[in-house]
Amino acid sequence: MNKNYILTLFMTLCLTIASFGQEMMLNGGLENWTSDTEPTNWLKAEGVTKSTDANTGSFSANQTSITGRINLTQNIPNTVIGESYTISFWYKIAPGAEKPVKMWSNFRDDTGGFIGGTTADVIRTNLAVNGNAWTKYEETVIAPDTSVKFWFELRTFDNTTVYWDDFSFFHNATASLKNNAIVGFAAYPNPVSNGILTISSAGNSLKNITIFNLLGKQVLSSSFSGVQSNVDVSSISAGIYILKVTEAGKTATEKLVIR
Repeated sequence: MNKNYILTLFMTLCLTIASFGQEMMLNGGLENWTSDTEPTNWLKAEGVTKSTDANTGSFSANQTSITGRINLTQNIPNTVIGESYTISFWYKIAPGAEKPVKMWSNFRDDTGGFIGGTTADVIRTNLAVNGNAWTKYEETVIAPDTSVKFWFELRTFDNTTVYWDDFSFFHNATASLKNNAIVGFAAYPNPVSNGILTISSAGNSLKNITIFNLLGKQVLSSSFSGVQSNVDVSSISAGIYILKVTEAGKTATEKLVIR
């Protein structure tokens, strides 16, 4: 595959799929504040103060509950049914926490109603107490039927302090440059932030995987047989690449982002 072909593929992607790879969280890095207790673009920031103890950048949010539950909330509109989104953020829980810190989020319909009850459409989990060390939370979710937005909420309870930073709600909509009907084909998460890319399809046939940089140089080649496999891309530098997968004479070619 020559350089001109790779560049043509990439230019086609940029021109025809402008919505790919969209960050939907506003002020996720918590660098912008209306006041020392109000990060901009956040619907609720209860018990929050601006802190310089940041995971990256200049600021994080220190959230302390003296008594009862307090929330950190952002309402994220314009989700697309059936498409995937990667949620991630960094946190650290200060010593002496008396209650769990919770991820308590869900997709909602156009009336604002919850979708899914207590099913997987609702992301409810206790965050691990982590020895006052910055820790990453990450999960990929699919927008269910009738959803139009995502309600992102974190909850802190009695006599507990937690620091928050580097929030992301990333739209992983499929951005196929060329996909000759590999049934059930998927490559996720995209962007890749943990060094592992999962490739899957509905078939068990041999899958050949190749990743090129934007100059047309091959940076990875791999293959497997079966429905799904994890591909280690941790040796590839952060940047934008072209992923090519072939199976039983069919080809899928996508833009791939590695962080």
